[in-house]
Amino acid sequence: MDLKKRIERFTDLEYGLKKDFYIELNKGQNPHTLFIGCSDSRIRAESLLHAEAGEIFHIRNIANIVPREEEPGTHPSVVSAIEYAVKILEVKNIVVCGHSNCGGCAAIWKIDEYRDNLPYTMEWITQSISIAQYIDFKYPNMSETVKAIMLEKLNAIQQLDNLMTYDFIKEKFDSGQLHLEAYYYDIGHGTVATYEYNSVFSDIIEEITSNRKLLEQIEAATE
Repeated sequence: MDLKKRIERFTDLEYGLKKDFYIELNKGQNPHTLFIGCSDSRIRAESLLHAEAGEIFHIRNIANIVPREEEPGTHPSVVSAIEYAVKILEVKNIVVCGHSNCGGCAAIWKIDEYRDNLPYTMEWITQSISIAQYIDFKYPNMSETVKAIMLEKLNAIQQLDNLMTYDFIKEKFDSGQLHLEAYYYDIGHGTVATYEYNSVFSDIIEEITSNRKLLEQIEAATE
């Protein structure tokens, strides 16, 4: 694959046909949405939201995770981008998008197997391990396929609760200035399920959060 030729095609075709649009875009950005998505190459926010350049501010990482405010060893690159989007760009929406056949979520089930070979990835996705543990405990007889889908969906929804641990987000949400949603994109079927941040999943998220805190207490006691 010749990437240089692709750049040349952008300059000749995309920019050439929309020169005025890009000149105007150069003056600044005013995105309406912060899109927190998985790094998976199959996820394209602009296609899902039918958006142009300048409309969406992006954060992408393995398994579309948002570190909680109280997490030890905070991951500042993700949090700084969220902070900038909310405080400076004043986005009106935050969307966390999970998806089908997510490799990051699948790895959570096999976290000990991959720990030596992928230490950074394993450290990152450990933030969502309590969701997998919740599913295993609550639905022991569920098929592995259904469990995987449930994890992908609950992981996206959990991140909305993680976002609300930050005061600057909670204040804007409570005042109606910020809207939070989770998406589940089924790649093969081309469908997107949407979940608003409300009380529908509050009991599940509370159980997951309680389980996380219990695990932290057990780990601290055994150190």
